[in-house]
Amino acid sequence: MNKYRFILLIFITALFCNGSCERRENQYFITIQNNSDKEIIYQGSLYSSIALDTMCFKPMSNMEYQELIYRCLIKPYSSRKIEIDMIFNTLQTNPNIMWSLGVFNRIDIDTMSCEEFERAFPLKKEWVVTLADMEANDWTLVYTPED
Repeated sequence: MNKYRFILLIFITALFCNGSCERRENQYFITIQNNSDKEIIYQGSLYSSIALDTMCFKPMSNMEYQELIYRCLIKPYSSRKIEIDMIFNTLQTNPNIMWSLGVFNRIDIDTMSCEEFERAFPLKKEWVVTLADMEANDWTLVYTPED
């Protein structure tokens, strides 16, 4: 057999095997809809209510801040679809735990010091999510501010 044909055969076999072992990802999503005129940032907490975990999550560096904005910011009157496969898998292995998801106004995170944030803890809305909720797959949480 020609060495080029042999190399081509190995290459095609590797491509075929790699394609057939494809991992299924991004199966579970939630959508958070922001019906307010303010930018909001969402945060999640496994095992306990986010309202009980009043510590400051204000980023220390500009890079961390940019990452928080990129990952967790939802603009006014818009929505964001979030992939939750890892959280779903955690809840499948531990069905008695919950996932708490909360939203905060970005302006509060930007203007408050950590001490002020921990004292006031300006949580605007919280949802508690169970495994049964997640099995509904692809559902929407709506944030509408209370006047």
